[in-house]
Amino acid sequence: MLISLNWIRDFVDLPPDIDPRELGERFTRTTAEVEEVKPVNTGAKGLIVARLEAVKRLPDAHNLQLVVLDVGRGNSVQTVTTAPAIHVGSNVVYAPAGASVAALGEIGSAKVAGKESSGMILPGDALGIEMAAHEAVFAPNDQEPGDELPPELFDDWLIEVDNKSLTHRPDLWGHYGIAREIAAIYGLDLKPYPVVPIEELADESLPKVAISIDDPDACRRYSGLVVEGVPTQPAPLWMQLRLGHVGMRPISGLVDLTNYIMADLGQPMHAFDADRVSQIKVAWAKEGDNFRTLDGMERKLTARELMIQCAGQNIALAGVMGGLESEVSEQTTRLLLESANFDPATIRRTAGRLGLRTDASARFEKSLDPAHTALAIQRFVKLAQPMYPDLQITSRLSDCYPRPHEPITVTVNPRHAARTVGRKVRAEEAAKLLTPLGFQLTETNGHWDVRVPSFRATNDVSIEEDVIEEIARCAGYDNIIPLMPRVTMRRFEPNALHELEQRTLEYFTTAHRFVEVQGYLWYDSTWLAQIGVDAGNCVQLNNPAAEGLHQLRRSLMPGLLAVIEKNRFHFPAFSIIEVGGVFEPGTPEDHEFRHVGLAGAKRGKKAESQLYDRLKGAIEGWAWERFGRPVTFAQAGPAANNPWEHPRRTATIAVDHALVGRVSVITLSLRRAMDEHLSAWAVAWAELRLSGLEELPALTEPLGAIPAHPQVEMDFSFLVPAAERYATVADRLGSFASPLLKHIRYVGSYEGERVSQDRRSITVRAVIGNDARTLVEDDANGFRAEFEQYLTECGYETRK
Repeated sequence: MLISLNWIRDFVDLPPDIDPRELGERFTRTTAEVEEVKPVNTGAKGLIVARLEAVKRLPDAHNLQLVVLDVGRGNSVQTVTTAPAIHVGSNVVYAPAGASVAALGEIGSAKVAGKESSGMILPGDALGIEMAAHEAVFAPNDQEPGDELPPELFDDWLIEVDNKSLTHRPDLWGHYGIAREIAAIYGLDLKPYPVVPIEELADESLPKVAISIDDPDACRRYSGLVVEGVPTQPAPLWMQLRLGHVGMRPISGLVDLTNYIMADLGQPMHAFDADRVSQIKVAWAKEGDNFRTLDGMERKLTARELMIQCAGQNIALAGVMGGLESEVSEQTTRLLLESANFDPATIRRTAGRLGLRTDASARFEKSLDPAHTALAIQRFVKLAQPMYPDLQITSRLSDCYPRPHEPITVTVNPRHAARTVGRKVRAEEAAKLLTPLGFQLTETNGHWDVRVPSFRATNDVSIEEDVIEEIARCAGYDNIIPLMPRVTMRRFEPNALHELEQRTLEYFTTAHRFVEVQGYLWYDSTWLAQIGVDAGNCVQLNNPAAEGLHQLRRSLMPGLLAVIEKNRFHFPAFSIIEVGGVFEPGTPEDHEFRHVGLAGAKRGKKAESQLYDRLKGAIEGWAWERFGRPVTFAQAGPAANNPWEHPRRTATIAVDHALVGRVSVITLSLRRAMDEHLSAWAVAWAELRLSGLEELPALTEPLGAIPAHPQVEMDFSFLVPAAERYATVADRLGSFASPLLKHIRYVGSYEGERVSQDRRSITVRAVIGNDARTLVEDDANGFRAEFEQYLTECGYETRK
């Protein structure tokens, strides 16, 4: 957010020689992070107001217009311009020949498109205002041609404050709140906010605007006032410049005035055509209603959108944007000014659902002060009176405030403050620090009762620690005295589950080269719909980050599949791992369980068995490494609502007879749903529940004596039916007995061109030895013949 130093000077008498960069540094140390402090040096010299007397489009010249300008004292000049939307009678900022601005240099005279052109109608970007290309800066109609514009009018200093630092401070979304902080930092007085007295807007002889609120939880307060005599003309130049410098494009006098108050006080406002809108009702929309907003877009509403209505018709999207039908036009003579306060979560959800985030919604999301609704209208009248001499107030200030906020008083223990600040803080010192910020401190019976100002009482300051933080930051974080904590030190207790997670992650990333990814804790409903997943019963989020992100995940797999879909563009093969939480509804407090998700993807359909076996082998290694226990895989059917489980190639995973997860491959139909190109890929996955396994003790095998004689390793490859699982093969191999056999271990499997489609090749490694002597060739040959004979008896064909 950009802050204008000239604007701040309206509320605080800053020293003329103040260093803006030092101000930004002090603001960062005490209030919020300042990203940049930059000057606006337009270098404007010799600029004047000029009035358009004639406008003529030049033929055969792209966007060029020949205009005649009244420059005062009975003089007129001719210039060629590309400025759009200029009309006879309008006042513009004009640079006569000899004037200069830093962006363009000295302005002269020239012949353009065969026409003499003297000086220039200045575009907004030449004066540091963000406007459309070549758009002119208009001056109010009450200014006379030839009026000189002082150079200091155009120059300023801008302080850019990081928005993320202000999310908890609704009072800092306007210049007046920033000025309050700066006044406290420098020990200066903050001027009262300049408004018309409320008594001037409370004439009992005038009618009231009928305002009603259906849901006081969604709309906390709504204020309105009807005025007449606001002509269609530009805002004062100083107002346009301030708005332009802080990133708000000048539009028209009325729009600029409401935008100015939003940037001034932080309270959004809106103006309706009072001839079209005579009463206000705040109510929920009807499901399926259509509504056209000011940007011309037709929007489909749900019953969760809060609307401003008149006579049963929607006229504005509450807190977000007005409606096209009630828009103020050039024919409007009567205005209904409105200023409201809405529930921040309601506005945030509506803006997210409709993809319509505005300056107003950004502020309403921060939980604004309800007291500002009437104050903003008072400020509007104060600013409008000199701008519009014919302004008339034709109604009382109407205010609907069903549930006024109760003042908040926080009790603070001085000892707690001393413990935080590192020294004793007296009540007088605390009051001196807090009073400039709007707090009121009273000392009672050894503690402090601190009255919180209304602009800090909306989800900002509510507990003792909040007040102590205010004292500490105003006293200066650099002045906090470091002290050793006066607490009893307890022995560190390691977190077994966390340690298991770290060791699991370390094992798969180092031993098997998996790459860690991190996903969100919620499902993306759009992605679930794409891959055909019914999430079923999930823990619901009350305030999701965005539309469609309201269900907490029950599995890691949808997120891992999304990662695969994105990364298939960049790698021909990859393996990923995520360790994260899943949530089961119905368990105590919707308990979170810790899972590990594994997935491997490779281009080529024939890689499926390789990926599947690699995952199983990695899981077996993990179980031996972490627990010293074997893993059992058992054939299983796909679980309900889990389309990522293959109907014929899914297995449960058990450690020490306890089910801990599942392993499977992705079907072709799901790969196509993810991305058509993934139909040429193979994807295997596994998901394990770590919660509970931290209590499983690790078994350690006793170390045997080192063999006195060398042992021999012998590999055997044989063909088994493609549908037969390795668990069945392992059981049969376990029945083979030989005095030379020490153990048999799985090496790998193969399915491909050299093996028929109904067969699969498996390779195992047998380790043989004799504790009494060294083996000779006859021993090895004998064992080989004996083992191959056993394989034949089992129905397996050995491969040579």
